[in-house]
Order: sequence, then structure tokens, then C-alpha cells
Amino acid sequence: MKKLLMAFVILTLPVLTFAKGMGYGNTKWDMNPSEVVAAQGNGAHLISPEKYKGSVGKVRIDNVSIGSDLYTVTFLFDSSDRLVQTNVASNEKKNEGIVARQFGTLNQLLTQKYGKPEFSDPNKATWKLPDTTVELSQMVISGIMAQTVVRYIPNSKVANDTSNL
Repeated sequence: MKKLLMAFVILTLPVLTFAKGMGYGNTKWDMNPSEVVAAQGNGAHLISPEKYKGSVGKVRIDNVSIGSDLYTVTFLFDSSDRLVQTNVASNEKKNEGIVARQFGTLNQLLTQKYGKPEFSDPNKATWKLPDTTVELSQMVISGIMAQTVVRYIPNSKVANDTSNL
């Protein structure tokens, strides 16, 4: 029984650190890339800038183990070099069955941590925390790509993005 409990703790520890405090892991929203690397340690490193919609990926942690799968954590920054989003994306990018399993596992772990999601459908679940919105999604284009992603977004950005609705 002790071994089973220890295995559960080891396998779920990375998910249980999600959205702790204000951002993902040890980060806080509005940190700059160097502050994120210092706060995260644990393999976080600066990368060549990668464009995303409205932001740029500048810090990454490769091969983060969550459950029995590997994920890549990318920290996104605005034009002022301030942290505005964190993506945790599965390294699996093709197998629909693996992605479906990953989605189910992450949904279960995040629900254990944060309670029932505010929104949920077969491909997406959303939790709203005091400072952060957590969005779990699985994207599948049959025969082309399949991936599971958890996005951490400051609530202030979510409010701004929906202000015209």
C-alpha cells in the first residue's frame, strides 16, 4: 500500500504543482524570461523566440514527466517581455488514442486538484482559479495531428480577450 501511494505521489507531483500561486509552478504573471528561468530552475532554459498569436515563447522546460507521459512547457511573453501564458503540451503529436488517454488522465488529476471544471465537453475543460485560468484541451485532426495541451492564462488576459463579447 505504501508503494502504491508513493507511486501515485511521484506520478502526479508535476500536475499538482500547476497553477500554484499566481502562475504555473513557481512563476508569477509579468515576470521576465530571466526571472522565469531563475524561479523554475529544474531544466528551464531560454530558447530562440517562437511566435504565437499575440505573444512569443522564450523559455522552455523539455520532457516534463506527468503520469506516464512527457510534456514540453513553454512560457510565453508579450512585447514588453512579461509572462502572459504558459503552455504544457504533450510530446505526442500523432496518436489519437494516446492523446485521448492523456486528456482523460489530466482531466482527472486537475479535477482532483481544483474541483469540478467550470466548463467541460469531450475535448476541453476549464478551471478558474483566483489569478489563473487553466484550460485543458485535446486537438485532433484525424490522420494529421493529435495533441493534448494545458494552458495557464492570467485572469486579467481572459477578461481582456472577452471584453467585446
